[in-house]
Amino acid sequence: MDLYHLKTFFVLAKIKNFTKTADRLFVTQSAVSHAIKKLENSIETQLIARKGKQLVLTEAGNALYRSCEKIFYEIEKADQDIAHFRKKVMFSICIGSTVEFGTAILIKHIKGFLDENPDIHLDFLFSHHLIDPLIQDEVDLIIDCKPHQHKHLEKIHLFREQYITIASPHFIKTENIVSLDDLERVNILSNDKDLEWWHNFLTAIPDEKQDCLKNVVQINHIRGLINGAIAGLGIGFVPKYTVMKELEEKILLDPFPQIKPAADDFNIYIKKEKLKFQKNQLLTDYLTRLKISEFGVD
Repeated sequence: MDLYHLKTFFVLAKIKNFTKTADRLFVTQSAVSHAIKKLENSIETQLIARKGKQLVLTEAGNALYRSCEKIFYEIEKADQDIAHFRKKVMFSICIGSTVEFGTAILIKHIKGFLDENPDIHLDFLFSHHLIDPLIQDEVDLIIDCKPHQHKHLEKIHLFREQYITIASPHFIKTENIVSLDDLERVNILSNDKDLEWWHNFLTAIPDEKQDCLKNVVQINHIRGLINGAIAGLGIGFVPKYTVMKELEEKILLDPFPQIKPAADDFNIYIKKEKLKFQKNQLLTDYLTRLKISEFGVD
């Protein structure tokens, strides 16, 4: 089996799209198709099939893909190991993270890692959809609060994300917000209309109060929820670390400090094979060493 053909198959098996595979490999789509056909002919076995408009791996394709994972990750690891014998080598890592955590916390605390490791270059992908880029090797690791159950992933716990209700002091005073019943008559700022965003709050209050959130204003970005609360548009619900400054300066207050919403777990997810790379070990070690208080959580 030709190594180039195997590499083409490996990338196509992850992305499952000929055009995107061609873009990733900087070749034409016909070159990708030709490489796959040559590989299938050489082993006299079909590897890729079409199911409607989707590409799927055959049973043989899945078996070869698992072997390719080991082969190409070992080649990449060998290249990393040998690179230490060359001068002025830069190792690259791409980190994926949720938008708010990445822009508000990660960027502020990552310089220490770069100072400790001047031979490592970092790139960032901030998105609410991180699992596909990780599986397709567009990023080396992700930091996410969504649970990902994938047999090839390693999960490393980072911190527990605390949530808090927020409103401006003026809004709390003028609307006389003193109990859960008062939520029925004011605007509720939410990432979605169905109040999935408020789930951790709703599970923390009595069952008979579950329908207290009635007037929902959808704002599909955390910073929008925060600014909306500051502007007096209503009561918001956000991760506590996103409003630490506003809470300290009393620009925002928690109208229900007695309610303790459920917390979400933030984890690092990385492919098990990629965790063997020294550059990735250094980064995961650094991230787990950061003090929980630096993330503004309890």
